[in-house]
Amino acid sequence: MEYTELSAYDLPAGVVTSWTPRADAGRWQQDPRDLSPGHEAHLRDSEPGSWIGSVLRVPGPYEPEPLRRAVHAWMSRHEVLRTTVTRDAGAGWRRVTAPAEAVAVRDLVVGHLTAAQVTALLPSLLADVSPTAWPHCVLASVVPDQPADGFVLAFGADHSVMDAYSQLLWFEEIVSLYDAARRGVPDAELRALEVGSHVDFSAEDRKLAMTLAADGEPVHRWLDFLGPGATFPRYGADGVTHPAADAAEAARPQASRSAWLATVDQTDDLSARSRARGASAQSGVLAAFAHAARRVHGIDRLRFVLPMHTRYAPQHAAAVGWYVGLCPVDLDLDGVDPVLREVDAGGIGAKRVVDGTALTAAVERVHAAVAAGKPLVRYSFARIAELGGITDGPHLAVSYVDTRFVPGAERWSDWDARTLRSPAYGTDELYLWFLRTHDGLNVSTRYPDTPEAHVAMDALIEELRACFRAFGTAGLSEAVA
Repeated sequence: MEYTELSAYDLPAGVVTSWTPRADAGRWQQDPRDLSPGHEAHLRDSEPGSWIGSVLRVPGPYEPEPLRRAVHAWMSRHEVLRTTVTRDAGAGWRRVTAPAEAVAVRDLVVGHLTAAQVTALLPSLLADVSPTAWPHCVLASVVPDQPADGFVLAFGADHSVMDAYSQLLWFEEIVSLYDAARRGVPDAELRALEVGSHVDFSAEDRKLAMTLAADGEPVHRWLDFLGPGATFPRYGADGVTHPAADAAEAARPQASRSAWLATVDQTDDLSARSRARGASAQSGVLAAFAHAARRVHGIDRLRFVLPMHTRYAPQHAAAVGWYVGLCPVDLDLDGVDPVLREVDAGGIGAKRVVDGTALTAAVERVHAAVAAGKPLVRYSFARIAELGGITDGPHLAVSYVDTRFVPGAERWSDWDARTLRSPAYGTDELYLWFLRTHDGLNVSTRYPDTPEAHVAMDALIEELRACFRAFGTAGLSEAVA
């Protein structure tokens, strides 16, 4: 599993078909449930052409009608895919929702295209979503010339209805629905799934957000983290990110890359060591990141935003929607020894091994830093920004997701499954997504497409790989005192 742009996916030549939900204008119903503050901020700030999605190779033969029924069932199950907003004069945004029976999924056969043409067309099809115009999710299929191994299916969605976990849930759900539809399972049974609605969650999120006060602790905690000027921290001081000098820099596409950092064995070793110290694998991976940043860029204090899920209620565990909050992390490693230590390996020179004492100290620092910020995740940052006069946005974000227990994860490699993001632009952001999978640990990054940023990220990723080589049975995992 990797998280990349669609241009990095090996798309075949074949027949391309778009799959788009439609609903009669008269079937939309006024919905009294409020939008979350985050949704309203997204309506105000989202960039045109911004989307997220997923792609996989569906096993088995391509059958259009079962696929239509599967897509319709998926949209019927998740209310957020059947809701949108309208603008009322003087009253702001209002929600309208269509019942499942009012939605139809229509296909349009684009035609047979070469692989290059498919690669050029599909991103534009999936980018045809917007936070202000329904549908907020569209799909496309590619039936290859030699379809023995199945066909490609991808979707693109606006962030107002989708988060990273929803992207991951889609793989198993759509394949299972397609298999069931091919077997002739009735539509009513296909649609049946008892999950919570993100529309309900949004209304509750707004209620909680409106209890916040400008002089309350959550606002003060964020302002303390941001410091003078209420600006988000950047990565180091070596020019990795910087405000765009002009419109041309602001419009420059960011660089994107995906890199495998560790084997399953190495990741399991770090995870076990972290748990033994009362922390999680997330703390271990973030400690490795902090170690690498300090070794190659001299950064003792890392301050970043850690996105975390807000799926607190069991009914929302398998729901599609945008369940994400922000955790401010202020990680100071001053006084902590390097996690790796060089030791004499005899005739083959020095080798790096894990310093158990330093690893314990680093993991404990990470665990404490995340624990300090975690209570703020449940409160809408959009509302906090409004109350605190915060106009800046994150410049350094680091995410960690353990995907191994998502339904169907053990089959993702067979399906060539991949989560997708649209291209981003500008020089002022560095994002890293660490994904723990059945294949090991992957990091996906996007960063300014500048010589300085490329050099910095090359060094950071190589140091991360070197760090993980010291873990697991394949490396020198002996701890030194």
